[in-house]
Amino acid sequence: MIKTSLKSKSYLIVVVSFLLFSYIFIQNQNDISALITKEVLTIFLMLFIYISFFAYSLNNAHQIAINELNDKKASEKKQKNLYKQLLKHNENLENEISSKTKELHTKRYTSILTGLPNRSKLLEESTYKQFDKMALLNIDNFKSLNDIYGEEIGNVTLKITAVFLEKKIENKDLFLYHVGGDEFAIVSKETNSISKEVFIQLIENILQHYKDENFSYRDEKLNLMMSCGISFSGAKKMLAYADMALKDAKKRNLHLSVFENEKELEKLHQDDMTSHQNLIHALNNNSIISYFQPIVPIKDINKPTKYESLVRIEQADGNIIQPLTFLDVAKTNRIYYKITQAVLENTLYVASKYSIPCSLNISFADIEDDVTMQMFFDTIDKYKYNELITIELLETEDFINYKRVYDFCVRARSYGLKIALDDFGSGYSNFAHVLNLPVDYIKIDASLISNIAKDKNSRLMIETIVELAHKLNVETIAEFVSTQEILEIVKEVGIDYAQGFHIGEPKPIEDLMSA
Repeated sequence: MIKTSLKSKSYLIVVVSFLLFSYIFIQNQNDISALITKEVLTIFLMLFIYISFFAYSLNNAHQIAINELNDKKASEKKQKNLYKQLLKHNENLENEISSKTKELHTKRYTSILTGLPNRSKLLEESTYKQFDKMALLNIDNFKSLNDIYGEEIGNVTLKITAVFLEKKIENKDLFLYHVGGDEFAIVSKETNSISKEVFIQLIENILQHYKDENFSYRDEKLNLMMSCGISFSGAKKMLAYADMALKDAKKRNLHLSVFENEKELEKLHQDDMTSHQNLIHALNNNSIISYFQPIVPIKDINKPTKYESLVRIEQADGNIIQPLTFLDVAKTNRIYYKITQAVLENTLYVASKYSIPCSLNISFADIEDDVTMQMFFDTIDKYKYNELITIELLETEDFINYKRVYDFCVRARSYGLKIALDDFGSGYSNFAHVLNLPVDYIKIDASLISNIAKDKNSRLMIETIVELAHKLNVETIAEFVSTQEILEIVKEVGIDYAQGFHIGEPKPIEDLMSA
């Protein structure tokens, strides 16, 4: 069936109407005048206009309906396309969210550098895995390695250490974590297959193999060692206890330390916290003071007495805290440089006030720390009596970056400061230092001086040191002169200065100046 459009129908109606009207007019032609009257024409014209307008309106309405239908179809098609795009966008968004979630999870629970589970992962798994043994391993002197060879070597060291440890962890009940920095944790689940003794032996083997391993990178040989702290108790505090054990190993210069007694550990931790609080309070209240110990001339008594500045903490009640209780805490909490700054200022103040030569200790840790060195030379630069100050180099056995120590000595002497080597004779490397470093004094180690009256070898060693020093135009100082007998022998062998409790105990400078 052929469908006629609305427009065609409208025109058809107009034509039919016109023919009908014509027919009526012809039929009635005999009854009317041959001439069409004005009224008939008017009616015909109005009827024609009306029918035409009706046809036009009907056609226009039809066209509007068609347009609306087409718009609706287009809108529906557009909506379908938008819906498809929305579904695709939603799918992409879900994939991106899933990818980002995995990425965040990886970053949160994985060490980016080594790919091992990190500290957060260890702490989380500790809540539901039955861990009962933990070893916390730390790479010895990692900071120095990083400073000397650069961050690239440091990162390589961490990566090869991770690979080394992974190869050593074969038991399914053992888990390896990179807890941060240069520290790794090996954890054992509660199982009968690994006893405490077996676990300790396993860790000792790992430490030994790590020490013996020939690590290298770009033809650079890396001599690496690790220290370790082991804990067998306190599931929730196991990491903290292992960390305390590690600190104990470092403090006592051991490769491994084990703690099982929670009360003992908590007391140790509490003591460290108390020392830290006392130290912070002292720093904030300018309570870091110096006691001064006399260093008297015994070869040429016309030379002035020197005074060594020794750090103390003075509490509000007048109690004096010895450095052994807070220096390690200061190093652990990375505020050791503040103690160095306080002692430097104390020493400069006393030297300038009383016009007396004074000395203070500087460690290799101070020399390798850029912040400390900047502070040190900025302070010295403002001081007018540099010739009164001697720097005593501590830990000479631990000099790793020898060039840095040498550069420090040269720069210090350019300011008029003098250099002394402390604990001389305690190791063979001391003799190399006195030949290669620009020094003015050597302080002979207390272990030699204390035995000079009863051990011939100690006396022979001291005589050799004195002879070498004098040939190099370096003056000598005997530490730990505790008796008159030792003092007399020290004079006999030609030592220039003496220091010790027999000479004078460390005291406030006011007490020494008024005596």
